[in-house]
Amino acid sequence: MELKQPSLKSAKNNRKLKFFLGLVLVLILYGFFRWFDFFGENASVLEDIPASQEILKEPEEKIVNYTVAEGDIPAEVFSAQGGWDANDTAALLLAAKDVYDFTHIKIGQNLRFYFNQEEERAKCLEYDRNTESLIIVERNGDDFSAREEKIAYEVSRKIVSATINNFFYMDALEAGISEPTVLAISDILSFDIDFMTEIRQGDQFTVIYEKRARGGKEAPDGKILGAKFINDGTTHYAYYFDNDGQGGYYDVEGRVLERQFLKAPLSYRYISSGFTGARYHPITRTVSAHYQIDYAAAIGTPVVATARGTVVSAGWEGGWGRMIRLRHNNGYATHYGHLSAFAKGVRSGVSVNQGQVIGYVGSTGWSTGPHLDYGMKLNGSPVNPLKLELPKGAPLSADKMEEFEKVKDEFAGFWE
Repeated sequence: MELKQPSLKSAKNNRKLKFFLGLVLVLILYGFFRWFDFFGENASVLEDIPASQEILKEPEEKIVNYTVAEGDIPAEVFSAQGGWDANDTAALLLAAKDVYDFTHIKIGQNLRFYFNQEEERAKCLEYDRNTESLIIVERNGDDFSAREEKIAYEVSRKIVSATINNFFYMDALEAGISEPTVLAISDILSFDIDFMTEIRQGDQFTVIYEKRARGGKEAPDGKILGAKFINDGTTHYAYYFDNDGQGGYYDVEGRVLERQFLKAPLSYRYISSGFTGARYHPITRTVSAHYQIDYAAAIGTPVVATARGTVVSAGWEGGWGRMIRLRHNNGYATHYGHLSAFAKGVRSGVSVNQGQVIGYVGSTGWSTGPHLDYGMKLNGSPVNPLKLELPKGAPLSADKMEEFEKVKDEFAGFWE
């Protein structure tokens, strides 16, 4: 039988295969010795690391958000949301008594409870007192501490201009301004413009205000920095200026916009009876003097003090129904009649601020419908509030005017 010699091509293939297998074997042996050297040299090092030097992760923090709802009882909220028992709540109330009374948490306000993952009792509570400040309560074991801090916002400026087509409130909302800022604009300029009766179609306004965010989310607007309002051809300006820590609004001449009295004590529908020496009384059916203004408004409409003053009386006065009488500086006095209720804390001897809510529109006493009877006297004699001419506010001092002019210059380009 004849034997065949392997071909040249077949021999070459066998040599390649042997070479490849040898290379793989070398790599495997190299890797094995490297692995052995590493663990042999470093095993003792790894074993010598004390447990106290191990890097430990901080326990993750859990946050429970809760919005106060109608009917909530604070102790039950603290228990259900924060894991605090009756003793914890008592300790919290005692620690916070000089900072905030937590028995009066407000509907709609936010509570944030912070926990360590392994604990069932919250270590911290944050409560938004209002749009500007929050109360922070911290627990250390069974002890509690409380403090108040300003809310930290990210602040930018926003500029809005618009023309009055219907009425200011609606047109400002349609221009993208929030309701609180719309009301703030009208309050600032209310000493020069009656936004209920004097606004005209074609009036124009520009407002510059703080747009705020918190944690990347939209937050309530900040203060108004400047405003320009052209009303029936007359231009009014308002500039925010910090006068030695007393922030306020000033006109183009550097005079404070605030006057002693507001133009009206409420937002009203219309004036149902004016200031007159002879009016037919719908109850007594007689003609008599009516030295006050009747503002028709819905029951429950807030009524504010038109000037700083002291409550002389707050009670029932026969035909006036529920009545508040205030005494002001410079011999002035005002009264607010036919109220449905008094604001909390309004009583004889209490001081009130201009614009502070003191009561609510009603129809008590001799009244044929819901309205506010608003009267004013100067040194005991009746004065028509609608014709009261008050001087402009006090001007800034000469040394402050230079700073104020810089504020005006900063906004000058926005008014064009």
